[in-house]
Amino acid sequence: MPKKIDPLNKKQYGAVTAMLTVTDVKAAVNFCQKAFGFTKRGIMNGPDGKPMHAELKLRDTTLMLGPENPQRGSRSAKTIGASPVTLYLTVENVDKVVAKAVRLGAKPVGPVMDMFWGDRCGTIVDPDGNTWMVATHMAEPTPAEMKKKMTEQMRGQAAGATSGA
Repeated sequence: MPKKIDPLNKKQYGAVTAMLTVTDVKAAVNFCQKAFGFTKRGIMNGPDGKPMHAELKLRDTTLMLGPENPQRGSRSAKTIGASPVTLYLTVENVDKVVAKAVRLGAKPVGPVMDMFWGDRCGTIVDPDGNTWMVATHMAEPTPAEMKKKMTEQMRGQAAGATSGA
């Protein structure tokens, strides 16, 4: 009797899996492993011997990486100059992970700070131009507390912007 195949492939993937186009698959794999703790599931080389697909795993998430291929419209965020996507990564120690990512070539986007929703967050742009918001869950504010903290945080950011800070 033939083996039943799960059409959703739940053993390997969640409902949505991010696939990033990068300028150098091996370098991106190395960065994600060292900066964020991903493990390498595998790298597949194409007929030319160059990596054409990589899969990384972190807890219950798979991250796929593929090389730029302008003929197919695949360009990295670095090549395009921006990305509309931010990857939200939860870690045990955001300050430590953001500092490590910056040492490995990421660029910080503002300071690591406590956010009104209860997470401590830092945003970085990796060497391929992808934006990562790295977070550690620190508190579970009530909706009323969250609203109050959001107002305070937005007021503080507006004041900083007008004072040139």
